[in-house]
Amino acid sequence: MESYDETDFVLYALAEMKIPVQHHTGKHITLTNGYQIEVEKRDLYRLSVDGFVISPFDDMGELCQFIQRNGAPEQDD
Repeated sequence: MESYDETDFVLYALAEMKIPVQHHTGKHITLTNGYQIEVEKRDLYRLSVDGFVISPFDDMGELCQFIQRNGAPEQDD
Protein backbone atom coordinates (compact mmCIF):
# COMPACT_ATOMS: atom_id res chain seq x y z
CA MET A 1 0.00 0.00 0.00
CA GLU A 2 1.35 3.42 -0.93
CA SER A 3 1.60 6.05 1.76
CA TYR A 4 -0.56 9.13 1.29
CA ASP A 5 1.24 12.47 1.21
CA GLU A 6 -1.02 15.42 2.05
CA THR A 7 1.56 17.92 0.72
CA ASP A 8 1.45 16.24 -2.69
CA PHE A 9 -2.35 16.55 -2.62
CA VAL A 10 -2.10 20.27 -1.80
CA LEU A 11 0.41 20.84 -4.62
CA TYR A 12 -1.88 18.97 -7.03
CA ALA A 13 -4.91 21.02 -5.94
CA LEU A 14 -3.00 24.30 -6.32
CA ALA A 15 -1.89 23.29 -9.83
CA GLU A 16 -5.45 22.34 -10.79
CA MET A 17 -6.72 25.71 -9.55
CA LYS A 18 -3.88 27.46 -11.45
CA ILE A 19 -2.38 28.94 -8.27
CA PRO A 20 1.38 29.22 -8.89
CA VAL A 21 3.82 27.82 -6.34
CA GLN A 22 7.16 29.56 -5.85
CA HIS A 23 8.73 26.68 -3.90
CA HIS A 24 8.03 24.10 -1.25
CA THR A 25 10.05 22.33 1.40
CA GLY A 26 8.52 19.51 3.38
CA LYS A 27 5.12 20.66 4.61
CA HIS A 28 5.73 24.36 3.80
CA ILE A 29 4.57 25.80 0.48
CA THR A 30 5.27 29.37 -0.65
CA LEU A 31 3.07 30.77 -3.39
CA THR A 32 4.24 33.33 -5.94
CA ASN A 33 1.69 35.84 -4.58
CA GLY A 34 3.34 35.87 -1.13
CA TYR A 35 1.05 33.52 0.79
CA GLN A 36 2.47 30.54 2.65
CA ILE A 37 0.65 27.30 3.34
CA GLU A 38 1.71 24.88 6.06
CA VAL A 39 0.23 21.39 5.90
CA GLU A 40 -0.61 20.65 9.54
CA LYS A 41 -2.12 17.22 8.90
CA ARG A 42 -4.64 15.63 6.60
CA ASP A 43 -7.39 18.17 5.90
CA LEU A 44 -5.84 20.93 8.01
CA TYR A 45 -3.87 23.76 6.41
CA ARG A 46 -2.53 27.00 7.87
CA LEU A 47 -2.51 30.01 5.56
CA SER A 48 -0.19 32.88 6.47
CA VAL A 49 1.55 35.91 5.01
CA ASP A 50 4.70 37.56 6.33
CA GLY A 51 4.64 35.23 9.34
CA PHE A 52 1.10 36.18 10.37
CA VAL A 53 -1.51 33.44 10.35
CA ILE A 54 -4.59 34.41 8.36
CA SER A 55 -6.67 31.36 9.11
CA PRO A 56 -6.62 27.61 9.41
CA PHE A 57 -8.57 25.80 6.68
CA ASP A 58 -9.95 22.28 6.77
CA ASP A 59 -11.12 22.27 3.16
CA MET A 60 -8.65 22.55 0.28
CA GLY A 61 -11.33 23.94 -2.08
CA GLU A 62 -12.17 26.75 0.33
CA LEU A 63 -8.47 27.53 0.77
CA CYS A 64 -7.94 27.78 -2.99
CA GLN A 65 -11.04 29.97 -3.40
CA PHE A 66 -9.84 32.28 -0.61
CA ILE A 67 -6.45 32.66 -2.28
CA GLN A 68 -8.03 33.33 -5.67
CA ARG A 69 -10.52 35.88 -4.28
CA ASN A 70 -7.92 37.77 -2.29
CA GLY A 71 -5.07 37.76 -4.81
CA ALA A 72 -1.72 39.08 -3.66
CA PRO A 73 -1.49 40.37 -0.10
CA GLU A 74 -0.89 44.08 0.46
CA GLN A 75 2.78 45.04 0.57
CA ASP A 76 4.07 47.83 2.78
CA ASP A 77 6.81 49.79 1.01
